[in-house]
Amino acid sequence: MVIDVKQALTEKKKSGPVKDKIIIETQKLNFYYVAGVPALKNIDINIPKKRVTAFIGPSGCGKSTLLRCFNRMNDLIPGSFLEGKILIEGEDIYKNGIRLERLRNKVGMVFQKSNPFPMSIWENVAFGPRVNGISNRTDLDEVVQSALNQADLWREVKDRLDDSALDLSGGQQQRLCIARALANKPNIILMDEPASALDPISTGKIEETIEEKESGISWSKRLSFGVGNLESTDFFFSINN
Repeated sequence: MVIDVKQALTEKKKSGPVKDKIIIETQKLNFYYVAGVPALKNIDINIPKKRVTAFIGPSGCGKSTLLRCFNRMNDLIPGSFLEGKILIEGEDIYKNGIRLERLRNKVGMVFQKSNPFPMSIWENVAFGPRVNGISNRTDLDEVVQSALNQADLWREVKDRLDDSALDLSGGQQQRLCIARALANKPNIILMDEPASALDPISTGKIEETIEEKESGISWSKRLSFGVGNLESTDFFFSINN
């Protein structure tokens, strides 16, 4: 499906020119699952740093495809390919020599369906920092507590960190996935409609995490029309068929 992207709202609750630094820039971006049939066409957007940006549009219009281009998750799809450029903090992430593990540490992602690892709550959050070289238990404990606090989950699980993550409720599992992403200290977190299947209380807690602007993280999230709390969002891009 061919889509075009235009900025529907440049900034919310402020007037005058936008002065934010740009963290993600696309230049003449086309993406194909099948040669000759663009799923994304001529995408030119600038996403500001340390803000919450939402992509809105009907189901199937390409929102998830665009998000997954930003950390190259689409590379896993056989036959897919991209034309144009995506710059993150000025670096072309599709140029030769890019280390995907480094990119995905910097650009975390939370999916629509929670996907906790089949291990303890503590091990889920500590997994990324361990892979990245942190081995001291005290340091790991601090990272785990900080990430769970940011995801508004610490108070609920602090006495059961050794329990399986699979024993958590759906809303808790999704917040655990957010904590797991936060533990890697990313610059950007992509959220593919992570609260669409959750109850209002769990959704509210996730939105509170996103609203915590002091974290210094740039959030990009996918929303269907009429879905999601728009109060936490600074910028919108409308995607149309």
